[in-house]
Amino acid sequence: MNAQTRQQQNEAAFWNQKQAAATTPKAVAAVWYDACRKVAANAEKNGGTDLYSALASHLHDFFQRHTG
Repeated sequence: MNAQTRQQQNEAAFWNQKQAAATTPKAVAAVWYDACRKVAANAEKNGGTDLYSALASHLHDFFQRHTG
């Protein structure tokens, strides 16, 4: 197993543990919001794709679907 695969598995385990420890739907949503922001930050730090724009678009779509 290479270092990148191990890092990805460790990161997935970290977020899955946080989700398992969340006791309400609100807490679970906060876990995944934080995880998504971390993914976007890592992509930006490593010179990758602008994931903040994609995240913002998904959040905007969610907002529009649930505000009537």
